[in-house]
Amino acid sequence: MPIALTALLLFGLLYATWRVRYRYPPRRLPQVLCFHKISRRFRWEGTWTTPERFTACVDSLVERGYTFVGEDDYLAALDAPDEDHSRKLFLTFDDGYEEIHGDAWPVLTERAIPFHVFLISDYMGRDNGWDLSLGRRPCRHLSWEQARELAAAGVTFGSHTRNHRDLTRTSSTELADELRGSRSTIETELGCVVKTVSYPFGRYNAVVLREAELAGYTAGFSLYPPRSNEVVERMALRRNGVYVIDSVAAVATKLAAGDGFWFEEMKCRTINAIAALTPMLKRFSR
Repeated sequence: MPIALTALLLFGLLYATWRVRYRYPPRRLPQVLCFHKISRRFRWEGTWTTPERFTACVDSLVERGYTFVGEDDYLAALDAPDEDHSRKLFLTFDDGYEEIHGDAWPVLTERAIPFHVFLISDYMGRDNGWDLSLGRRPCRHLSWEQARELAAAGVTFGSHTRNHRDLTRTSSTELADELRGSRSTIETELGCVVKTVSYPFGRYNAVVLREAELAGYTAGFSLYPPRSNEVVERMALRRNGVYVIDSVAAVATKLAAGDGFWFEEMKCRTINAIAALTPMLKRFSR
């Protein structure tokens, strides 16, 4: 009985927190999904999903009547809030792992689904040494050659900074270098215009947002901003993270303003808060 009561109280607290502080996102705007690793191997980190589940999620969302849109259409929808964009989805990948090229791209190409990749410019073609790599199973990032192949096929790219550092803990000089240096490098290497940035670990503050605008970005993405979901801030946009514990049904629940949404919201906010500890845990692991 004490365990059941404790669980009931915890659920009640989570629901009350969501109801008072976060609530539903605007229902007429498009939503954004964020994937990280698409992996065939088990990983101790939570930010991955199997190729089979990824494919099942995409197919399920198409069957539910969602339409996937590219970067330009998504940004245009933000400027037209009076129109109903509630069935539109913008598909993004953080970190730019090479499985995007080998596993995700064929699935999405077959279904004519556009997608957007946020690259860590100083780690292209390298293992993810910035991450904890639990179980000593590092992941390789896309090479520039692979990214060029994707770009030639119409894939769009944004910046995930140069080194995937917590931008709220950098000096002003380092902050400018992370944001401007990454954007410049990606544009030079891929011959594209980089319009958007994804903040590592979803973390930002007022200084980071201001510097991102000064660096030339027209929009910035977090995961679960610390304010109400009802507030849409172009330089700190909300996304729905997808993790290894998420079933196909859970992904659909994240996007539906109905029963279960609040639980998915609070679950993912908790996961994202834990992920934000990565830089500190990385230091302790050395």
